[in-house]
Formats: sequence, C-alpha cells, structure tokens
Amino acid sequence: MTALPALDLRSNLGTWSVSANLVPAVARAMTEALPLETFDSGFQGQDLETTYFDTKDFALRKARHRGSKYLTLRIRCYQSSDTYALSAKTEDAKYRVVLDSQTAGFLLDGNMSLGLPALLPGDLLARLADLAQDKPLVPITTICFRRYAVENDRDRLTFDTGVHTKSGKHLWTSVLEFKSTDRDAAPPSAIETLNLTPIKLSKFLWATRI
Repeated sequence: MTALPALDLRSNLGTWSVSANLVPAVARAMTEALPLETFDSGFQGQDLETTYFDTKDFALRKARHRGSKYLTLRIRCYQSSDTYALSAKTEDAKYRVVLDSQTAGFLLDGNMSLGLPALLPGDLLARLADLAQDKPLVPITTICFRRYAVENDRDRLTFDTGVHTKSGKHLWTSVLEFKSTDRDAAPPSAIETLNLTPIKLSKFLWATRI
C-alpha cells in the first residue's frame, strides 16, 4: 500500500472559501509557501472519496451539530493508489489507521459495527457506545473532491476542488485549509495576502444537511 500523506495528524487552524477566479492565485501561493508533496510532485492533485458512517437516526450527526462531545467516523479512499484509511475525530482528538483494500471493502459493505472493535482504541469505542447506543452503523454519505496539497514537517495546506456527494450535492466553493502540528502557527504570508474569506465548514454536516 502507498503511504498516506501527513501521517502526523495536524490541527486545522484556518479554512477559507475560494471562488473560481482566485483558483490560479491560490495554487501559485501554495507552491510558493511550502514544498510539494512527494506523492504529488507534479502538483496535479489527487482524487479522494470519503464515506461517513452514522446510525440510521443520525446520532453521530446530531452530536457533531451540537459540537460538545461528538465522534465522526469515515473511510477515505486515496484513488488510483488503492490506499484506504479509517479516521475517527472527536472535539479534541484525531485517530487514523491505514486499511488494506479487503478490510475497507468489508467495512464499506455495511460491517462497520463488526469491524470497529479491532480498529479503534478503547476511549473512542466508549464514545461511540455512548452516542450510538448500540445501534448499527451504516454508510450515510460519500463525498468526492480533488485535493492539491503542499507541506513541510510542521505545516500543511490543502486545497479541495469540485466538492460533491455521490447523491448529487455540490458545494458552492472550493476550500483551502491550513493545518499544523503547532497550534500557534500562522498561515503562510503568501496565503494571507490573498485576503480570502474565512468560513466554518464541516463536510460531514454539509453533506447530510436536509
């Protein structure tokens, strides 16, 4: 399996909306600010497909919307590399584990509840039990986009374009994010000079909003 980008999980310190007319400027600013990633040395982007899981009555979405104690669960496919990752996120922690294609397929086929005990640490399983109340998890939505990314040992910029769900929803904007292992880090000056519009966005909440 191909190694995942950014194995050291970083904190999201900034999210911006990017209109179509600013896409070239953002791309140039990104490549000026940080080195190209080794797995995308041509800065051609990578297609990602992310499936989120929830109970049928959206117990995890409701908790995420409240924003206090929540848990989001997703499987991301890094297309063309046959690489998968299971990610879990709470209000103050992130966890990610690489999956082989057979395990990913098993979970995506509706067996998430069966497979999680062997994949998640105890504290996250306890959070899931508290929120889901033993209700089975099912795939709720799949979000697709093309991601461009640059990074160094500390900072990472990701630029997601063409964000849409398999059910037909399309996000009105491209999305730039700045992440870092240093919670006090500032975005690169090349990005700040573009005067982009900050937004607060959860792709999970957006994709599942009725």
